[in-house]
Amino acid sequence: MRNRLIALAVLAVIGLTAFAPAPLIRNERKRDRDGDVIDALQGTWSVTEKVRMGPNGTLMKYSTAQKVCVEGEAWRFTSAAALKGKGVAKGAVSYKIVADPKRRPAEFRVKRAIGGGDATTDYMVGIVHVTGSTAKMLYRLGTGGPGSKDEMPRDFDTIPEGWYSMTLSRDP
Repeated sequence: MRNRLIALAVLAVIGLTAFAPAPLIRNERKRDRDGDVIDALQGTWSVTEKVRMGPNGTLMKYSTAQKVCVEGEAWRFTSAAALKGKGVAKGAVSYKIVADPKRRPAEFRVKRAIGGGDATTDYMVGIVHVTGSTAKMLYRLGTGGPGSKDEMPRDFDTIPEGWYSMTLSRDP
């Protein structure tokens, strides 16, 4: 009798676990969402839309033939005319781009060097999201000052006053 109870208990345990759902496999969310933003931004991009939110909610549109080149950590603004010459415009300023992919959307800073030193001064600060051949950026120029409590936007739906929204399209 005791052997039957033990056998029944073993069958019950096996029966219960046989139909248990498989454990979820955790994928690397960093890659699935924004991935490595700097890697995703590599290449040449055309600025397809650029707007700035001015005072009193006035949206100012910019017409631009500007392009952005990202090579490694180097960020450069250039033009289509300069790229036709198969090079960067003479004297083009190069900035350093750094990103925090842990934030959603990813935060970025484009830094410049002042006085020939390291790139430590923020030129552009904002959020970025890259999807395929399109990059969406929401940023402000400069910093809010030392110890600034400026809040970083968490989405692209609302453009804060003084901030820019820029859409980039990857060049073929």
